[in-house]
Amino acid sequence: MFKPSKCCIIGIPDDQGVIHVGGRVGASRGPAAFRQIFSKFRGKFLIPSQVRDLGDVASLSGDISANHREASHAVRDAHLQFPLSVVVGGGHDHGFSHLVGVSEALTRSRPRLRLGCLNIDAHLDVRKPNPWISSGSPFYLALESGVLAPKRFVEFGIQSHCNSPHLWEFIELKKVKVVPFQRLRCGKAIPTFKRELQKLATLCDAIVVSLDLDAAASAYSPGVSAPQSEGFTAMEIVEMAEISGAQKKVVSLGIFELNPEHDLQNASARLAATAAYHFIESTLFRKS
Repeated sequence: MFKPSKCCIIGIPDDQGVIHVGGRVGASRGPAAFRQIFSKFRGKFLIPSQVRDLGDVASLSGDISANHREASHAVRDAHLQFPLSVVVGGGHDHGFSHLVGVSEALTRSRPRLRLGCLNIDAHLDVRKPNPWISSGSPFYLALESGVLAPKRFVEFGIQSHCNSPHLWEFIELKKVKVVPFQRLRCGKAIPTFKRELQKLATLCDAIVVSLDLDAAASAYSPGVSAPQSEGFTAMEIVEMAEISGAQKKVVSLGIFELNPEHDLQNASARLAATAAYHFIESTLFRKS
């Protein structure tokens, strides 16, 4: 089983991608807000004191491509040392640098490794950079670059009104599995998530779970770049993190779009930190 001492935290304080798509600026302060809450948690295993915090990606600038290189290198280097990570953003465009970094680290020892991703999100995030990378671009970049194969990618909790026709056309062309939010109402979210993660595990050697906090309803997570009136509850978000931690093929959880500039009483920061805590704690009970 994994132990908390084998887990690291990496912050990516960059919201250039949010700026490029016209979202609410402020996610660059997300990692700091996350740590402020996470560091105060205790619990039976004193997880915050045992997890290695590698700090934030340094040398970030207004050059988003350079920022992605720096972030992917930081994630890569972290995974060459640790088997498990929590990556905290920052804009969700770094869902791509997150995947690149994990892939580069794991394929050093397993060149044919099959990497999968489950994205918990209201948005498909397959927007073509035009002309710049945006927070809506991570999975377009991952699919087009070959870092992620369409059959090993699941879009979970997608809300129809958040995504334009050309984004749906791209997803249909690639034959990516989409689980719409409409199918997850009335208590269906958790059992469906368990099934989808288990199905994905049969196709992959390693999985990254990418959580955009705008997947939660704004009542539970107001401090995001693109808030939604409907979405998952805080309990559902935390339980999905726990389920992910229990799945032995999940190697990393990414938490993106935490925007303390628009948070209310640290609700979103607390949700992000709680999800990370329970993800890490859940790895203690993994079967070997």
